[in-house]
Amino acid sequence: MKKLTFLLLGLLGLTMVSCSDEDPSINIYGKEKITTPAVLEALPAPAEFTPIKDVNEADKAGTFTWTAATLEYDGAVSYNLQIAKKGSDFSLAVNVFNSGVSTTTRDFTFGDLNTAVNRLNFELISNGKTPISFDDFVDYDVRVVATAEVSKSTGYSEVQSLKIHAYSDPVVITPTLFMVGAPQAYYGGTAWDVTKGIQLKYIGSESKGSLFECYVQIKSGDGLKFTGDGKTWDEGNYGTLADVTAITGGQEFDLVSSGESKDLKIAGADGDGLYYIQVNLTTKKCKAIKMNWGVIGAATPLGWGGETAMTYNFSANEWTYPGTDITAGKMKFRSKNTSNYFFGATTDWEFNVGTELGAPDHDGGSDLDVTAGAHPKLKVGFDGKCTVTDL
Repeated sequence: MKKLTFLLLGLLGLTMVSCSDEDPSINIYGKEKITTPAVLEALPAPAEFTPIKDVNEADKAGTFTWTAATLEYDGAVSYNLQIAKKGSDFSLAVNVFNSGVSTTTRDFTFGDLNTAVNRLNFELISNGKTPISFDDFVDYDVRVVATAEVSKSTGYSEVQSLKIHAYSDPVVITPTLFMVGAPQAYYGGTAWDVTKGIQLKYIGSESKGSLFECYVQIKSGDGLKFTGDGKTWDEGNYGTLADVTAITGGQEFDLVSSGESKDLKIAGADGDGLYYIQVNLTTKKCKAIKMNWGVIGAATPLGWGGETAMTYNFSANEWTYPGTDITAGKMKFRSKNTSNYFFGATTDWEFNVGTELGAPDHDGGSDLDVTAGAHPKLKVGFDGKCTVTDL
């Protein structure tokens, strides 16, 4: 028996907590809202900061202070600070700190500010916006984000301003996105365990945006969401604004990051199966389709003119060709329906598996050699890692 293992990529080969609406642990705090947001105090004048490389990064630069937010049931709350270019709507903003606090003060260093500015600059460039100038002081707005610990409802303070003359310290930042939901149970985890989200593959670029992909097993009633760090909902809670009626074939969802966002119900129309999903955080879109895989080639019943369908075993996450009519010769695996949905009706080969990865920007490698009477099998992992057996 031959066995091949490789990686399947899609073409492009570019977060706030909430319980799922299926989470049995929801209690009176599950829908708690923030009734009064925090109030951020202005920094002492002149509120100008100049980080200097290898000189003052570790030095305390100041303290953010704010009033406590009010919640409907006095539940627990955490706070973080967001920074954005002055006058923006915070649609492109970053957290000043990597984690939140429950207190109403937070010291910050010159290094904290410089790191935040460089991360903000990365976000701006990634989204086609004007980069930050490091030649002089630049005006920024900051605000407090209060997040209810259980419902993950959020509230935002009014902004305060500061000036920072940062220095450029670019780092390569690969965006991350994780799936949380019922399908975690099919990958050795616990459904809706936000602390152990499953990471999607980043396939983005400047032209494609912040794009991610995954190949995920989903059953008809399953819900799922996406979060930015795979440990909490603090870095994104991506779902839909309202319940979406399932439709057969490929679907597209508009995403929102909110503690009140709804679960994505992707398999409601087409049922249990293996789904290919792309998430674009630049456009806030999620596209998905139930994959149909088949065998194609000289050794298969339809030759190179078309796929012959395989059967899918959900519990094994495995596709098998059940027929007895394979002849000795060449073949590949192909998912034409996935290619057609994502790249157009005349594009058939964007998802195929040969001796190498089969992806839109690859040819899938050489054809596979198969023996007469074989029942070829294909497994596609969450990250696109494929295993081929029984050739």
